[in-house]
Amino acid sequence: MVYYGDCMKKCFNFLREKLMKGVKTPRILAFSFIFVIIIGSLLLSLPISNNGENVKYIEHLFTAVSATCVTGLLTVNISTQYTIFGQVIIICLMQIGGLGLMTFLIMFLSVAKKQLYFAEKKLVQDALNKSTIENIPVYIKSIFKYTLFFEMIGVIFLSFKFCKKFGFARGVFNAIFLSVSAFCNAGMDNFSLSSLEMYKGDLLVNVVVCFLIVVGGLGFAVWFDLFNIIKNKKKSIKTISHHFTINTKLVVKITAILIILGAVVFYLLENNWSMNNLNVFEKIIISIFNSITLRTAGFSSIPIGNMKNATLLIMCLFMLIGGSPGGTAGGIKTTTFGVLLLSIKTIISNKTYINYHQREISQNIVNKAFIVFTIYLVSIFISVFFLLLMEPKFQLMELLFETISAIATVGLSVGITPDLTNYGKIIIMIMMFIGRVGPITIIISTISRKTNKNDMIRYSQEDVLIG
Repeated sequence: MVYYGDCMKKCFNFLREKLMKGVKTPRILAFSFIFVIIIGSLLLSLPISNNGENVKYIEHLFTAVSATCVTGLLTVNISTQYTIFGQVIIICLMQIGGLGLMTFLIMFLSVAKKQLYFAEKKLVQDALNKSTIENIPVYIKSIFKYTLFFEMIGVIFLSFKFCKKFGFARGVFNAIFLSVSAFCNAGMDNFSLSSLEMYKGDLLVNVVVCFLIVVGGLGFAVWFDLFNIIKNKKKSIKTISHHFTINTKLVVKITAILIILGAVVFYLLENNWSMNNLNVFEKIIISIFNSITLRTAGFSSIPIGNMKNATLLIMCLFMLIGGSPGGTAGGIKTTTFGVLLLSIKTIISNKTYINYHQREISQNIVNKAFIVFTIYLVSIFISVFFLLLMEPKFQLMELLFETISAIATVGLSVGITPDLTNYGKIIIMIMMFIGRVGPITIIISTISRKTNKNDMIRYSQEDVLIG
């Protein structure tokens, strides 16, 4: 037994070394998600995972993609289609999808006290958008610790509500499912046919879910920066905030603006429409909840399909912006949107450098922001174009909303997802995958970047007319 154990360890170390030295980091990240999706879809296809409903494999694949890419779009209902075993699989897929498979593997290596290769540290840096590769094991352990902490808070408070309705065992399980789903911004639940509409006026459920969505979507780097306030109790908040990174300041400011602005706009547009028969208290809660869920969480407290087209269009913009980098949210990210706004402001002001809080943002970051934004727009255009050809029974606004919801890994739907053809479902799955892995990661993983000597040559400048 000892001999076989040593052989297994040697084989594992050999494969690990060859993989890290022979495969590009973006390619590993992309294929890690594909691996989880395939395994998850096969497990969901097992009889033990289903309640006797005979559905095609593509439905299980769609569910696995949506859970792993923490989106929430579904073609089948989780509460009726899948057994407890199937729902546990979905919880695992959401948790792995939210943190990333490679994060779990690096955590395993750290706990096993294995020395990490440089490529493995670089892998975590790219997967979590960490600025440096320093203290990777400590960083990973902190992520797991805080993730468990926040999700347990959600489970405890949600259990108070769910245990009364579903019984103790089922209530706790439902609380675990919803807590993981909310923190990972997955937008799935396992007890309803209409998301969280039955709790649209419940203050406890709304507050807990919103808290988990925001915390999960802020990004891990922002957590650790904000926790310095707790560690420096003797200092004033103003003094501590001065030492925050530009990333944290930009994330917190834009997130707050988007939540407040989204709630106000939603209330004004839907006050006398989809919320016409509700009281003022419920209208306020629903407006705030739906604004926060646009941070790519995907839960809904009123039917999305009953909203005005104007509201859906505004929601598309908020979904596209999404959450913040290094967290569980999707979209182009709040920092990308912020850098784009700062860049436009700089150009209009006829300034040379892009500055924010007495710091200069490099041109490389600005270029990356424009690339991400452009790739998202191109992907959305191509997706909607083909969906219009393959799904002629649906309107442009419906297909646009569904596409942006998919690529931004939001999960909100106007109700057309189950009625899509297989071709339409494949397009939506591709959009969800691109949104979760990241368009730049996918492009880098599929092309070969070879250094060309001509790339180092600089030529004389000449202007091109713009506008």
